[in-house]
Amino acid sequence: MSRRTTLALSGAAVAALALAAASQPWTIADPRAAAFAERDLARRYGLGLAVTGPATLTLLPAPRLSFSGVRLSRAGHDLVASAGLQVQFGLAGLLAGRPEITGLVLDRARIALPERAGGDGTGSDWAEPAARLAARVAAGRGRHLRRLVLVDATLTLHDPRTGAPETVTGLNLVANWPRPSAALDLSAAFTWRDVAATLALSDLHPRELAAGAETPVTAALAWSAAGPKTADSSGAEGGAEIEGRLVWAKASDAKASGPRLSGRGRFSTPALPGTLAWLGIAPGPAALAGSVSLEGRFTARPGAIESPELQVRVGDSRLEGAGAASLARGRLALSATLAAERLDLSGLVPEPEPGGAWSRAPLALDGFIRGDLDLRLSAASARLGPVEAQDVAAGLLVRDGTVEATLGRATVQGGTVKGRAALAALPAGLDARLQGSADRIDLGGLFADLGWPRWILGRAQASVALDSAGSSLADLVGRLAGRAAATVEGGEILGLSLVDLAQRPEAAAALRRGGRTHFERARVVLTVSDGVAEIGQGQVRGGGLTASLGGRVFLAERRLGAEARIEPGPDGRTGAFAIEGPWLRPAIRPLAARLQDKTLPKTLPAAASAYAP
Repeated sequence: MSRRTTLALSGAAVAALALAAASQPWTIADPRAAAFAERDLARRYGLGLAVTGPATLTLLPAPRLSFSGVRLSRAGHDLVASAGLQVQFGLAGLLAGRPEITGLVLDRARIALPERAGGDGTGSDWAEPAARLAARVAAGRGRHLRRLVLVDATLTLHDPRTGAPETVTGLNLVANWPRPSAALDLSAAFTWRDVAATLALSDLHPRELAAGAETPVTAALAWSAAGPKTADSSGAEGGAEIEGRLVWAKASDAKASGPRLSGRGRFSTPALPGTLAWLGIAPGPAALAGSVSLEGRFTARPGAIESPELQVRVGDSRLEGAGAASLARGRLALSATLAAERLDLSGLVPEPEPGGAWSRAPLALDGFIRGDLDLRLSAASARLGPVEAQDVAAGLLVRDGTVEATLGRATVQGGTVKGRAALAALPAGLDARLQGSADRIDLGGLFADLGWPRWILGRAQASVALDSAGSSLADLVGRLAGRAAATVEGGEILGLSLVDLAQRPEAAAALRRGGRTHFERARVVLTVSDGVAEIGQGQVRGGGLTASLGGRVFLAERRLGAEARIEPGPDGRTGAFAIEGPWLRPAIRPLAARLQDKTLPKTLPAAASAYAP
């Protein structure tokens, strides 16, 4: 082997040994190692560094010092306590004998973010480090922190709305900022309130943000309840994405300082109430919603967001329009004007109780009035339970402890319906008020939609004004009071022939299956008190006959107890029959001639006492 080859191999071996040695950690017991790293932390951020054990130096692939039992502090207050800290240095500064920290890795750190003393963060132990960092970033001076890593960190902070302490656990974060002119990329995973979440952020330029200029930003957040779902975390699942422009606005006479974000965004969750509860926001009217997604342009500032172009999906319904939301002291306020081709509101219809009885489950508005809502809806078609409507304009207002629903107009079975319902919270239950009107409704089609027997046909107009108070639906029905009236023009009564009944009052043939009574006009007026509707001004006129109706409708029991009498005509024909039993399927039976007085009784006839409650 030549002497040159021998020298080359020897040089390579020495280089390999040097490289291996530089890659190995070297323990340094001298406390000056920690002081060396602290010099840069103090100069840049005003932070002190204290360690309890020796340092470990590794030169390759990048110079770094590793410490154990670390505390970062300011003015004698501990801000970070970490099981381990790795400090990465710039090579040029290290060779010149000055520390230039380019990266930090904190292992199992406990980070405390104290409650802010002022709205801008003044008075906080973190205020000076944050201000120094922002100034250096904005000026682009010196070496910057290119990489920050947190491994299994615990973050303690305070809810800015209530001041209550909050804890984020299992925080794993990686932030990379390779050059001052480059964008910051950040990814994080953590658990908060028993819900696991991930965050990804990119395109953000810290220099522009610190200088008060706009910077692009792209972010995605996803969350899902960890482990078995509980009453508090159930439904806390979903995601949000934004792509827009971010600026940190300075304080002015009209507005406080803080971030301003605009662009396009998307939010989705399979259960909105659960997600809002996880965020510590009272669901309020949103408790009515289930699966929800939002997408569109927006402008956001602390505590408020506006969207002039918004697409909303609630269940199977898709709506478009504009909306806004604000949050003050934990109370959510929503406003929106939305339109849809088709709207399905069937989920708002409560399931009937077994046997058809009125529910005695307690009613309360607590879950609905913890927020404010001003919602205006329009739809080409809409479904509420089994009823289909067209050309719908409606609104829902929640404010000052009251829920008010209005139906500006809707076309149902060829007619027009309008109405207003209001619920107000009482110390024990609800106060309820209902007003409404209908014009030219096809009764046969409406009864078919509702699944009721089609015993009367024709075009109806009606009005209703009712009020009640109670702690359950059964209470409300049992205490109803008010007035209702209905008129049907050009219709038929199916299963009853008044002509046959007038000719042979005692004959059951008048009630034959194919019996029909054509009438020109039928009208009934109900006066309601304590859940019982007294029938007054009841009359059916047509085919040369006039029949009068009297009696009662027992709303709580859903039963009828009424009597109809055919007024004597020119030929002297007359007759009477009782209408009794369940109001949707009443039984009709002829009454004996002795009951046919010239006037109807104001109360139930003696023959009808068997079906009176």
